[in-house]
Amino acid sequence: MLYLNKAEQELVEKNSSCFLKILKGCLKVKNENILIITDHNKKVDNNMALMLAYGYYHAAKKKGWNVEMLVQGVKKGFMQAEPHIIDAIEKLPKKSILILSVSNKLGRFGEKRSFRKFCIEKGHRFISSTGLGNAKNDAFKFFVEVLSVNYRRLGKYGEKIKKQWDKAKEIRVKTEAGTDLIVNVEGMQARCNTGQFSKEGTGGNVPAGEVYIAPNGSYNVNGKVVLDGSIRHETGSTLLSEKLTLKIVDGKVVEMLGKEAQILENTFQKFENRAKYPGRIRLIGELGIGINPVAVLMGLAIMDEKVQGTAHIGIGSNYWFGGSIRTIFHGDMVFKNPKFFVDGKELKL
Repeated sequence: MLYLNKAEQELVEKNSSCFLKILKGCLKVKNENILIITDHNKKVDNNMALMLAYGYYHAAKKKGWNVEMLVQGVKKGFMQAEPHIIDAIEKLPKKSILILSVSNKLGRFGEKRSFRKFCIEKGHRFISSTGLGNAKNDAFKFFVEVLSVNYRRLGKYGEKIKKQWDKAKEIRVKTEAGTDLIVNVEGMQARCNTGQFSKEGTGGNVPAGEVYIAPNGSYNVNGKVVLDGSIRHETGSTLLSEKLTLKIVDGKVVEMLGKEAQILENTFQKFENRAKYPGRIRLIGELGIGINPVAVLMGLAIMDEKVQGTAHIGIGSNYWFGGSIRTIFHGDMVFKNPKFFVDGKELKL
């Protein structure tokens, strides 16, 4: 059953070319099987996950590709994906394409199985849009604009930054709002999400548009970050109403000051109560820069971290992009107008 009304379906179908651009340009679809997984958010006017999923489905159908779209209930990360979802993922032929468009998370589909690792092992290509539960339907047209970015230009810009970060020993980021953070990245390789997922086992989230890197070890980050964009927490993402300052010592958040500090504190405590190793939840796992010129801050982490003119830190897990932290939480925290210094030299953007 498709839970979209007629007006929503017509709006999605009218913008079919955007989704075809991603299928053809980013994923380079040919004759592979395509499995789309989404969910039904019962909140009124919060059907973004399903609308985007249907966009990919409709575009693939128009091309005559072998595509299936499955719907489940909204899941948090610690919950299990529904049996029909797990069964479909397991039965998908090798070197297929998986598309996630969900209000929160996919949910677990194995005791110790990572979705990303599973895709690598099977040679699947994938894209994922998670945490969409707070997105209002009237933002759909804006999502279409952001997804329609010039990926060729985005790729060139991202690679230029990546090359400098790959050679760095230390990256320092400062803002006029008070951020001054030093991250040891010696020997680490930056990752560049610019929407290029044509090789077997590759994938990433969309909207695309960020360069990010893990610290060298879990203790080599020191300073403070003054957040003035948005924060990721247990139930979603939120635009900040005032500045939120994080003090970081030896790679760990040790103090938080600001009106919304309690939101993060509650989130950390909830994940610490569930985690096998609670001490890893507050560790800094990522430094990133947004490079998508179309994206704007809107209180959705998957969008906010891509905004050109912002930076973000990821708190928690980073093992899937070369880091040493493995835990059940990863949250991106966004701040504006950063200046980066690579081994003491300002990075010109």
